Amino acid sequence: MKKILLAAINARYTHTCLALYSLKSCAAGLDFEIIIREFTINQMTEAILSDIASEQADVIAISVYIWNVELVKKIMPVLKQQRPGCKILLGGPEVSYNPESWLESFPNIDFIVAGQGEAGFRRVLENDFAGTEKIIRIPNPPFADMPNPYTDRDLADMRHRYVYYESSRGCPFQCAYCLSSRADQKLEMKKAKTVTKELAMILGHRPRLLKFVDRTFNVRGGHHRDIWNFLLENYHDGPTGFHFEIHPSYLDDDDFALLSRCPGGLFQFEIGVQSINPDALNAVRRTGMWEKDRAAIGRLIGLGTIRVLLDLIAGLPCDDMASVRAGFNEVYALRPDHIQMGFLKVLPGTEMMERASEYGIRYAERAPYQVIETRWLGENEIRLLERIAYLADRLRNTRRFEAALAGLGKEFDSPFDMFRAFAEMPEGSGPVLTRGWESGAAFLMRVIVSRFSEKREILLDALRRDWRAVSQDRPLPEVLRGY
Repeated sequence: MKKILLAAINARYTHTCLALYSLKSCAAGLDFEIIIREFTINQMTEAILSDIASEQADVIAISVYIWNVELVKKIMPVLKQQRPGCKILLGGPEVSYNPESWLESFPNIDFIVAGQGEAGFRRVLENDFAGTEKIIRIPNPPFADMPNPYTDRDLADMRHRYVYYESSRGCPFQCAYCLSSRADQKLEMKKAKTVTKELAMILGHRPRLLKFVDRTFNVRGGHHRDIWNFLLENYHDGPTGFHFEIHPSYLDDDDFALLSRCPGGLFQFEIGVQSINPDALNAVRRTGMWEKDRAAIGRLIGLGTIRVLLDLIAGLPCDDMASVRAGFNEVYALRPDHIQMGFLKVLPGTEMMERASEYGIRYAERAPYQVIETRWLGENEIRLLERIAYLADRLRNTRRFEAALAGLGKEFDSPFDMFRAFAEMPEGSGPVLTRGWESGAAFLMRVIVSRFSEKREILLDALRRDWRAVSQDRPLPEVLRGY
């Protein structure tokens, strides 16, 4: 019996790769031994190669994404040296839309399964890896007919990790920067009854967090409410939290009535605001109206029990520094649990890549293909925004410096202006900022001492209040002593 190794190289240890489990489940019944091994990009390359080689597999299949593509390119030549008789198979978004260039660069690749890969992977296995066609493009069966990706054995080791699950595939929207906007990514949904049955099996293993990877979970009818209601009735007091990506425009009174029953910490919602500039949203064909969305987000945050994460994208067409500033301030004012200001990624296979020159967008040629400059934002402005995003994440998102940031905020016209001032502080003014309390406090103290000496005592007292809020009556840390 041939042995097939399905390998994932994840961004973090807590992450798991849903794609591999879906491939394995769809190959059930075939005469192969299929095993899964998951690594992280933080591991030594030599250790990953050694572990892969030790499996003595006849076939090595790797799922390729923007976070691991450069590492995959690095290990590809070595795999064939270590296992010269082994078949190499690749799949995933990073090889699906430019497979020819991959085969040209890595002629030792035996197969590339393009697009949604379950049917293509099974076909390669059914043909016992014979045939000369290296690029496999085979449409999947209806998503509603796809089996549960997990077995009890798969889930046994995931209790302290994130388990990913999809109740739908594809997306009804056509955002130009997203692969889900492609015509071959039509929205398909499993029946709610099937979903709840599969969830009951998964949740029996009590994972730490179950993340729905549906691109817009609440987009159609009562599908999402059936699932939310099932979780609220059956798993409201368990150890598992649930993550959903939602669109605020699709929340209605029935949703809020249901969500008002949600206990604190059970659900977290990620919402892609992206931009509040209508010209930018129109340029990328992003659906939504900010006034309506802001009201729904405010109402959601007002429930007080659901963790809300709001995303912005800097570098979209038509977005300049003024509109990015406006969007940041609007989102900040809503007081969500987390604000993420990401940056446009010009992904292969997207409309945005096809239109990049039209918009004057220059982006990195290597993954993650991040924007470098646009017609509206220069390279130095992008770098400044990167620093602002970094500082907001380290200082604001930790929720450890609310009193100090509130006090400092009164000295600026807006939150964006405050973080811009932080970002423009002279380089070398202190050590690298981490998410630790003392690191953040030291940074804020440098701001207070260097720029607000006349209000030093008031602002330092705010920082002491922040320490008392998180310290559980522990003594002042070294960084605050003597002030």
